[in-house]
Amino acid sequence: MIFPREQIYSALFATLQSALLAPAGPFKTVSRRWQDPSQLSPADRPSLYQVQKDELTGASLNGLPLRAKMTVDLVLYTAGDSEPNSVPSTELNALLDAVEAAIRNVTPGIAQSLGGKVSHCRIEGKIEIVENVVGSMALAVVPIEILTTA
Repeated sequence: MIFPREQIYSALFATLQSALLAPAGPFKTVSRRWQDPSQLSPADRPSLYQVQKDELTGASLNGLPLRAKMTVDLVLYTAGDSEPNSVPSTELNALLDAVEAAIRNVTPGIAQSLGGKVSHCRIEGKIEIVENVVGSMALAVVPIEILTTA
């Protein structure tokens, strides 16, 4: 990789934090240290956690630069509403829209490159959604794919 892994993961985190952390964004907590939902106080939610997952590396031909596909999960927890008629996915949908907007490049048609450190960084794969995790709190796990070459 041209850039060290930590620079890439830190660039993603900085992108998320600047766009999503309150007061500008909808999240009260944005962190790289995952927390179990039972350990979160209502004052810390909604929250987003960046969790490193897998890396797949290789080169298509000998002598060509090494490619790396790095994957990250973004784990989102809603604040939750104790109203009996509230729908947890309503809040979750707004949070997912905010995450999608933060990952997308501001220039339409141009890939998010984390400041030129990677070829692309995007939401890729199945978004897992669970309503009523703890009480009225909902969660989503958003898969992020980062592609880089060295």
